[in-house]
Amino acid sequence: MTVSKLFEERPIWPKESVTERLLQKGLKYSHLVLKRLLLGVAYYFSNGPFRRFWIRKGYDPRKDPESRIYQRTDFRVPEPLRNYADANVANNLTHKWGDLCSFQVFPYKFQMILQLFELDDDYIQQEIRKPPKLETCDPKTGWFSECVLDCLRLRVAVRFLSVYPKTGAESILKSCSNEFEKLKRSCLYKDVFNSHQEEHQQTNKGDGDKERPKSSDNKEDEVEAEDEEELDAYDETLNL
Repeated sequence: MTVSKLFEERPIWPKESVTERLLQKGLKYSHLVLKRLLLGVAYYFSNGPFRRFWIRKGYDPRKDPESRIYQRTDFRVPEPLRNYADANVANNLTHKWGDLCSFQVFPYKFQMILQLFELDDDYIQQEIRKPPKLETCDPKTGWFSECVLDCLRLRVAVRFLSVYPKTGAESILKSCSNEFEKLKRSCLYKDVFNSHQEEHQQTNKGDGDKERPKSSDNKEDEVEAEDEEELDAYDETLNL
């Protein structure tokens, strides 16, 4: 019942988020039991923008642009900082999923898969709620352009690197921050350029539609002009 209600709340969940919600309710279960419960109400893709997320049965995110807010992003710990992760993993330490999604702690795992919807960041939430630029769901990038997804991924990296608890991340953070700002401007430029291009195409298309009758009229005018010339020639013959 609890698992079913979660999917009534929203259609797509990461497994870690489901696990934490159940623990918060004081429910104990084994990994096998949880998998059985999830398979009873949900399914998952083995690839694509929703890969490994549990999706409510009967709901297809590829047909719903609103599903873009539930897409995935990832964070990979930079090579120079992996000693921190190694040490904590060896001690079997873990973080609460909510603390990770709110960027309060630095991950212990080398790689994390996160859901955009769950990330507590104003920029990310603002971007994912903008109207989708794509008319169909791309097999790799979903409802976002590659530029936007890369920008969101960099934003996640900046937020995590900002809370790295030791020294050594300063130069990496500065590099990621600069790259994020640069890519953000690039995405904005592309949006503006594409918007102007679409307006230009629509304007040209509209002008073309308006000119078609005109061109047709011109053709009729040319025919009428030819007829008039023939009539003039006929009149001149009569005059002669």
